[in-house]
Amino acid sequence: MSQPATPRPTVGVVIRFKNSAATLPAVVEALSKQTRQPDLIIGVNNGSTDASASILSSAGARIIDWTKPYGHPQVLNFALSHCHTDLVLVLSSHTVLNSTDAVEKLAGAMTDPRTACASGKWDSDPFYSDTIDWDELKTKGLKFGSIYTNSMGILRRSLWEQCPFDESISTMEDCVWALEQVHCGHLCRRVRIDFSYQRSTTDRTFVFAAHTFQLAARHDLRVTWLGPIATIKSLISGTFDPQVLSSPARKQERRNHVDRLKAWAYGRWMKNLSE
Repeated sequence: MSQPATPRPTVGVVIRFKNSAATLPAVVEALSKQTRQPDLIIGVNNGSTDASASILSSAGARIIDWTKPYGHPQVLNFALSHCHTDLVLVLSSHTVLNSTDAVEKLAGAMTDPRTACASGKWDSDPFYSDTIDWDELKTKGLKFGSIYTNSMGILRRSLWEQCPFDESISTMEDCVWALEQVHCGHLCRRVRIDFSYQRSTTDRTFVFAAHTFQLAARHDLRVTWLGPIATIKSLISGTFDPQVLSSPARKQERRNHVDRLKAWAYGRWMKNLSE
């Protein structure tokens, strides 16, 4: 006698927004073209005064209002408390899923019950595999940036119920949560999908680097980077190099080196204060 088929997990989408009328039309249009349609869309209104709420409502979203001061983890915990689906896709109000099978691929990555979360690959760096476990992190260390992103990331809600986003931090709540899950024996997956950001963001290299050093210390991981001495040598070697001074990419690389060096020094200083 054949066993009954396992029900397909439900998928909800959470979109946080404030005055995002310029970017939301492309976001919801891309969602409407997905081969796997979400079972629920939750729009979290953070004090919008433009047409953002009506754009999402017209796309079938349920709008809930966040009226307290904005904080990434606080708003996400509030949103997930209203999104009662098995899987929750957190999507930025400016992230367009160009691949029509993006939701299907992200949900498919969660088929393995050990998987806590999955997100789109935002770069082509092959440093990490597409299925990250704790052994890989212990071997390779923690890179600057995140192994998972809430710009286009799907997570298992039952694990969020056991471990909500850490509201004591101001940013990188996605990486903090994913690292905690992987440390507990779960998996974090990376999925190749086509997407685009509809707006640029401010450079937060120093903030992300500082959090990376803190996270690595918390989980007893090493940070994978040049290190302070090699970073200083790299900065000095390019001081009088015309190619470095004229290339925007090399200039940005030098700024990243400086910010990461400052973050390392800040972490050492904070550690000394606590001892």
